[in-house]
Amino acid sequence: MTEAIGNASSAGLPETTDATAVPTAWNRSELERLGFTGFTRLVGLDRSLLPRRHGVYVVLYEKDERPAFLASNVITKRMPYDPLHLEGKWLTGASVVYIGKAEGREGLHTRVGAFSRQAENHSGGRALWQLDIAGDLLVAWLETAGQSALAVEQSYLQAFKAEYFSYPFASRRG
Repeated sequence: MTEAIGNASSAGLPETTDATAVPTAWNRSELERLGFTGFTRLVGLDRSLLPRRHGVYVVLYEKDERPAFLASNVITKRMPYDPLHLEGKWLTGASVVYIGKAEGREGLHTRVGAFSRQAENHSGGRALWQLDIAGDLLVAWLETAGQSALAVEQSYLQAFKAEYFSYPFASRRG
């Protein structure tokens, strides 16, 4: 169901937000059309930008250059992935490299905030920290008011897999 946002166009925001709609393309312009906001560097993210609501978020790498895959991981308590394994998972041409959800008490604020600090309690997407370009990654989010962030995340993962025949680079499962 699509809800109109009052006077959104004058604020430069999309006219509608529909978390049940899946992207028709996996790029920034399509994500913006669906109502994703942020598009800011993941590392060093200002947490005050993050809403304290449930939602889904994506991590993007918008450059064409293939990254180098590092043997170490800044999350020291977890075993790093084999760089050859990571190289095999890289999807050339895919801007979205991770899709996640935030359903806790403080939603996106806590979950994306922990992720941006490479916190040890956020193991999802940890392959991102083995990329030499981790500092260039962007994060964007979409609130899923009235909908299950888990259900939206799952529909996004399935739609991504339908297009690329794989989940995003750092998403371990769907």
